[in-house]
Amino acid sequence: MTQQPLTINSGPEKVWASGSVTRQTLKDSTEAMIRRALLSGQMKPGEIYSANALATQLGISNSPAREAMMSLVDKGLLELVRNRGFRVVELTEQDKLEVYELRMLIEVEAVRRAAQRDLAVDQQQNLRELAAKTVEISTHEDVSEYLELDQTFHANLVGLVGNTRWLNVVNTLRDQSRVNGFYLYLTENNGLEQTAHEHVEIAETVITGEVEKAAELMIRHLDYAKP
Repeated sequence: MTQQPLTINSGPEKVWASGSVTRQTLKDSTEAMIRRALLSGQMKPGEIYSANALATQLGISNSPAREAMMSLVDKGLLELVRNRGFRVVELTEQDKLEVYELRMLIEVEAVRRAAQRDLAVDQQQNLRELAAKTVEISTHEDVSEYLELDQTFHANLVGLVGNTRWLNVVNTLRDQSRVNGFYLYLTENNGLEQTAHEHVEIAETVITGEVEKAAELMIRHLDYAKP
């Protein structure tokens, strides 16, 4: 299998235009762009991509591009192919089942605990606004933009628990469950609008403290990830 050219359709973020930008900033910005390409389907499962080619496209040195891709290896989205590049991970049915079971254990419990909290007014407002924004953007059919906002909503939701490690694990599992074609689910059968309206329901039950209902809605919300 030959290396595939990686073209980031959304265009590179010009964060490196400033003289104060660090190598870490370059790495983080590049990682964010590659992640979006993975989740939106621009990068195909099983294909091999070159860090050097990506660096050339973005006009940066090879090191931050390679570091960004290695970080995504650590998160289970890419795998290193020695002397060839990086391959998009292809999840087996067992892989998908393992990710789904873990999400059911920890993401549903996070929502349950969030609903048990007495949320501040600004926390309630932020959760409602994020849910409403996902509904608004769902009508635009911009999957890449929706995925980013979807991740922000769920990160905010789990973040209410106040456990950074918990949040990091959930973020990684969510990306793993979406790397092999979740965008297809969203673009078929009104998937965008359906999941967005589910956000509104989940947000309201968490805000009003309906603990078990919030957990039940989250279980239903995760149904797409069931292999």
